[in-house]
Amino acid sequence: MTVYVSRNAATGEPPRGRAADVPPVVRPAQADLPLLTHVWRVVFDRQAREHDRR
Repeated sequence: MTVYVSRNAATGEPPRGRAADVPPVVRPAQADLPLLTHVWRVVFDRQAREHDRR
């Protein structure tokens, strides 16, 4: 696995120049884990039923 680290992240200094003009990245809200668990369970159950039919 390759990890790229920017100079600013490595030094801990705030960005200068054009990078300072770019707004920070907005992260989406965290996923609803119980909902995702439910959805994956439905998907896997459906796949299992289809596999059993064969």
